[in-house]
Amino acid sequence: MHKRPNTIILLGITASLLIACSCDRSSEGSRKASLLIEKVTEADGETDALKNRLATEDAADDPAIWVNPDSPEQSRIIGTDKKGGLAVYDLDGNELFYYADGNMNNVDIRQNIKTGQGLIDIAACSNRSSNTLNFYSIEKDGSLHQFENAIPVEMKDEVYGFCLSKNQDQLYAFVNSTFGNIEQWEIVPEGKKISTKLVRRLKLASKTEGMVSDDEAGILFIGEEAKGIWKISIDPNSTKGFELLSQSTVDKNENIYEDIEGLCIYKQSNGSGYLIASSQGNYSYAVFERKTPHNYLGSFRIDNGLIDGVEETDGIDIINLNLGEKFPAGMFVVQDGFNKKDEKSIAQNFKMVRWEKIANLFEPKLNIDTQCIAAK
Repeated sequence: MHKRPNTIILLGITASLLIACSCDRSSEGSRKASLLIEKVTEADGETDALKNRLATEDAADDPAIWVNPDSPEQSRIIGTDKKGGLAVYDLDGNELFYYADGNMNNVDIRQNIKTGQGLIDIAACSNRSSNTLNFYSIEKDGSLHQFENAIPVEMKDEVYGFCLSKNQDQLYAFVNSTFGNIEQWEIVPEGKKISTKLVRRLKLASKTEGMVSDDEAGILFIGEEAKGIWKISIDPNSTKGFELLSQSTVDKNENIYEDIEGLCIYKQSNGSGYLIASSQGNYSYAVFERKTPHNYLGSFRIDNGLIDGVEETDGIDIINLNLGEKFPAGMFVVQDGFNKKDEKSIAQNFKMVRWEKIANLFEPKLNIDTQCIAAK
């Protein structure tokens, strides 16, 4: 097992070194650790860099994919700007809309939510400016329309990670904090407002952020950043506690470095598929089987190609649906911590990768199980 690089903070750091760090926040230790990940692919697309943000700002954080059921190629990526709002991009990466509604940290989407007025698609996020959960309906062009009321959480610490979950017809929102506190809210859209009820409080020992719900399996996965990935039932009345994915821990899996950040699921039929986690400390992505016992299958990274590579990822998302010619077997989208153009550092953005390229890195190859859009 290789030795992990240590991060040492020197109180006597020189002014010149501080200036150098302000231009490039990347960690040399993390870069070297990333080279130990042998499975390598390249990005197939990228979004515009966040507008009005400096290259030194840690601003972009978490993406979510909205599928246009009528025109898959017109699907959208919604990305958070934790310095000011939400951006909506097309699959060419062009920013179409921006909503300066607060410091949005994590975002998630659920489609075909039943309401008294029919089915709607919903995007929701954790807003660190107001310590609330904000909800939006998604219009046919991918634009967002905010519900009139935001949901103030009950935890005293700042909201951080967030995800949605749908159990049959019941919609839930999960939100966590840097202190490991987790709240589960029952969500009911009612006209222009959101009706909510706090139904459960949970707690992990240390800092959490990334979460994803496997709605079909009834499981919530949570990343404890310095520990590993936990799972728990999404049923608020369940008496079963947390279970740690044994092959996901930073002390036992030599390819996983803290922080464990974003989580997402590539779904396949019959409950099969893959759970993917961002391993921020070595610029890579760990792949596990979706089904219990969630065996670790390997890790990959996104290196330089026609588009610059990806480092220090926060949030990630994935879809297994055919999104047209650009992404026929689905798309993996990630936040890029160090975005560059023509070798020059610019504001952060999100990178996109065709799923079949990732699947082909593994031996045996990961499955491609593209569902029809109607199944969404």
